[in-house]
Amino acid sequence: MTSNFEISPLTLGTVSLGLNYGVFEGQRQPDKRTAVHLIDTAIKNGITCFDTAREYGTAETLLGELLSGTSVGQVSIVTKFKISKEAVGDFSLAKEQARSSVLASLQQLKLARLPFCLFHMVSDYNTDVVAEMLPGLFVSLKQEGLIGSGGISIDNLSELPRLAFLPEVSVLQLPLNIFDQRFPEDHPVWEQLEKENKIVFARSVFLKGLLLRNPSALTGNLQPAAFYLEGLAAFAKRCKMSIAQFCFSYVRNFKAIDSIVVGADNEAQLLENIGLMRTPPIPQQILEEAKFFFKDVPEQLLIPKNWKL
Repeated sequence: MTSNFEISPLTLGTVSLGLNYGVFEGQRQPDKRTAVHLIDTAIKNGITCFDTAREYGTAETLLGELLSGTSVGQVSIVTKFKISKEAVGDFSLAKEQARSSVLASLQQLKLARLPFCLFHMVSDYNTDVVAEMLPGLFVSLKQEGLIGSGGISIDNLSELPRLAFLPEVSVLQLPLNIFDQRFPEDHPVWEQLEKENKIVFARSVFLKGLLLRNPSALTGNLQPAAFYLEGLAAFAKRCKMSIAQFCFSYVRNFKAIDSIVVGADNEAQLLENIGLMRTPPIPQQILEEAKFFFKDVPEQLLIPKNWKL
């Protein structure tokens, strides 16, 4: 979808810049100097979109400091707000909490208006109640001139059909990776998203790093993933790709996806992620085999909050 703001094919996720986000050993929050360098390197390499949230520690503050001198339209910031469980179904309380969060984001980001403001969906919330309440929240925020486009960050891909097509929801962020075959690229929901000109950001391409792990290093309830990781390595080898290239190419194949959110802990990792944009497509025959192979991955492996290492 077209937008008044620049949306690059890659979006830099900043959660790991603002807090210790890593699940696995070796995933650590970079220091401020490194974080500043990463953002600068991203811009120099054509990344114009940055993903953040109120709950990402110091990430919003960092972006505000670094991007405050950048002209409007040159970069785009996607941020998110949450509401409490008590506010779900209580419109007045939800409106108060949403407005408070947005005002705090504006202050930290040093912006007069948020280009993209997403509601951070929590899978424990009643989806129908959220669907009824959310459009009114965005109308209120827009009337005050606090946000440009409203949207939703989906916690679980199963929520996609119910929440994607709500009034006032023009932007979506969702987890998408080769392990999750509930909505493959030929599912009609993607065509409908294109028809309705939704802006779609895909995250979790590597499933919080699980898809890049050594199968023998898995512990806890992630051990059943070893079988699928071995299969993933075999598919990548047949394509003469690295596992990262194979995973990235799979998501890039979705025509409805406008931008892929990637994080980085250091410059080498960031440049490697940027280079993944040049990965060739997966041959169709291998793609179909992979989709069939991964169609029964247990849901406990797809939802990081269910992991017990």
